[in-house]
Amino acid sequence: MTLLRRSQAKQGLSVLLVDSDPGFLSRSCKLIAEDGHNVWGAEDLIAAASFLADQLPDVLLVEVALLEMDGADPLADLRECAPAAPIILMGPGAPGAPFRKLNQLHNVFGFHDKRHGEDGLRLWVNAALATARQLDAIRRTRQGLRRLLETAPELHEIQNVDELMETILDVVSGLMGGDSAFVAARSTDLVGKPPIEGFIYSPQSIDDFVVSAASSDVYPKGSTVEKLRSVPNHLFRRAVEERCNIIDDRHGVLPLVLERHVLGLAYISRPGHAERDIDLLQLFASQAAAAIRNAALYELATVDSTTRVFQKSFILERLRETVKLAWRKAFPVTVLMLDIDRFKDLNDKYGHVVGDRALRHLGNLLKMNVRDSDVVGRFGGDEFLLILIDANQEGGVIVAERLHSALASQWESSWPPGMPQLTTTVGLAALEPGDASPMDLGIPDFAQVVEQLVSEADAAMYRAQHYGLRFAEGRKLRWPDFIGS
Repeated sequence: MTLLRRSQAKQGLSVLLVDSDPGFLSRSCKLIAEDGHNVWGAEDLIAAASFLADQLPDVLLVEVALLEMDGADPLADLRECAPAAPIILMGPGAPGAPFRKLNQLHNVFGFHDKRHGEDGLRLWVNAALATARQLDAIRRTRQGLRRLLETAPELHEIQNVDELMETILDVVSGLMGGDSAFVAARSTDLVGKPPIEGFIYSPQSIDDFVVSAASSDVYPKGSTVEKLRSVPNHLFRRAVEERCNIIDDRHGVLPLVLERHVLGLAYISRPGHAERDIDLLQLFASQAAAAIRNAALYELATVDSTTRVFQKSFILERLRETVKLAWRKAFPVTVLMLDIDRFKDLNDKYGHVVGDRALRHLGNLLKMNVRDSDVVGRFGGDEFLLILIDANQEGGVIVAERLHSALASQWESSWPPGMPQLTTTVGLAALEPGDASPMDLGIPDFAQVVEQLVSEADAAMYRAQHYGLRFAEGRKLRWPDFIGS
């Protein structure tokens, strides 16, 4: 048993030759390797089977005489190991009855008459490799389409833009391959509104696009594309201006275009096979851009533009839903009402731009220091409302302490020197299930429960402010308070 590993090229497909003539095997492997392909040679079927147990070549060339030595069907075993690979049989003369029989059973790709020499062998190998490339492209296209179909519901579910961009990054990386990637969204007008009548429309520049998700620290989140030094800006400008894909061996830029509006950009360093899947990429780009618009519309309806947390109407609706679920599942809910201390003085002394920056900073800090399941919203002015799901009042106190510590530790590093320390006051109120199942007590007025929870947290906050405390606890609410006996 002999297996000759002849060449492993960086480019090209792979070929396995099985022939009992060592001289022919050596010459043929050398010939195919010169064309830039991976090639292995095996002198018997045992070596070939051993090789196929670990590797999957794109093309097989097998000597007919080896297949005739066994009364079974050894070609069937080879075909089972490499079901999609074209098979070329070889012999010292014209194909005879054994070839016709094997061709009927296994749909053999062709027959190489060794008398035709190296040119004949090269023609058959090149034809089989071309077929293998086509089959590989079809398989990858099918896989890509399947991936797009599987991802479509995830793209179009109700979510914010940041969550969506993470999904888009995963799909782009899967479709385009490559070393590292990022996706960027426009910092203004993610909906793609038509130009105002009477104003001249000017295309977006690349400084309008901000990195939203990345697979590498080389592309810092929040950076504008224009300031990235590791990627060529002229490619992004061209992609935005011409609304076209730009893909070569080093870079891949995919504009996410919807109705002539570029709503996002995807970038891949050293893309793999993306150029051959251009139609698939274009289909995905349209789907991704539509999803970005949907997510942006959702945010316009639910997210406060200044603080980037939920609007009052949305968070109150979420509190109502949470209270209903807590009634069914018997878990506690704690509400925190939070207010920036002396916020009016900050606005009066430093201006509303600084005040808005303080609100934005606090909103981001609140989101970073609660669980993903918890909800943060702007209640009005400088007041924020936090819903802690499945957390009792003691858990609420822990969160309040953590928020105070985070605000104190992060303020100096994120605020200009000389600005006053930002401090807050927190009021807590909790709804706890008690010993009896809430559902056994009856159906409460959920609107009243929500109103009472918010009122208790608000009163606790004002009490804390009056006594100069960091936070104060309101009374614990129980379901019997809202359900008549």
